[in-house]
Amino acid sequence: MTYNFFLGCVIPGRLPFLEASARKTFEKIGVKVGDQAKCSCCPDPTGVAQMDHETFLALGARNLCLYEESNNHILSLCSGCTESLKTVKHILDNDDEMKKEINLKLKVIGKSYEGTSDIKHFAEVLYENIEKIKGMVKNPLKNLKIAGHPGCHYLRPSEIINWDDPLNPKTLDELIEAIGADPVDYEMKNDCCGNPLEKSDKDISLSMLEAKLRSMKESGTDCIVCVCPACYQQFDFNQREINKIHNTEYNFPVFYITELIALALGLNKEDLGLNFHRIKVNDILQNVIKV
Repeated sequence: MTYNFFLGCVIPGRLPFLEASARKTFEKIGVKVGDQAKCSCCPDPTGVAQMDHETFLALGARNLCLYEESNNHILSLCSGCTESLKTVKHILDNDDEMKKEINLKLKVIGKSYEGTSDIKHFAEVLYENIEKIKGMVKNPLKNLKIAGHPGCHYLRPSEIINWDDPLNPKTLDELIEAIGADPVDYEMKNDCCGNPLEKSDKDISLSMLEAKLRSMKESGTDCIVCVCPACYQQFDFNQREINKIHNTEYNFPVFYITELIALALGLNKEDLGLNFHRIKVNDILQNVIKV
């Protein structure tokens, strides 16, 4: 497959260093990924989809048309974007009447959805290259205990995402093992981090986050790994607020899986933007890798 990135809104707008680690990691393992600069929001599966379903489908279909026109498949850096685009494709590919209705809307801007492009989460493509990653590791992250957080949209709805077990996910842990680190099994592994509720009920959102952090601490976690920018922000931005509310001392560094893979493959920390993390990462890495 040939891929173009779908960057979404959050990563280029707020977390460009996550994009940097992804680009460098895929380049290092020999997966060529191009760009598609004309995309809009996916749109957000927790917002627009609930407010106006046809608008959700039309916006998503327009994005899919852009990749069809360039004969490329989609590599998404965001779990929410992956779910949105996969959901739109699933609905339109299985409902001819809805497809006709959406294509009437797209006709106004000279586009027509055909269904020829596929969508993959970036971690899925990494997993497809896991043996190559294992063979390229220069700095195995030995003795680093990592709590992988799959998150909601990475796994569900399972009939649409359709690649990892939503009740017993393995892929993220296996990627952690591939770079020499130790994936931690913790009780609340499959629970939501609380990010989607932050704007509607921040107290509940933070309560969900605190429960996740407590479970990670009880398991002996050193740091957290995410595959979604919303989850990344929840963990990296809000631990200090949790500490103020609950008089706790959570201070888990938070990584995107591409950041740790890049480090294990020998890429330089300075090229990855690790200094932009809210919770500093040097202390946790100094004993396992030269940073």
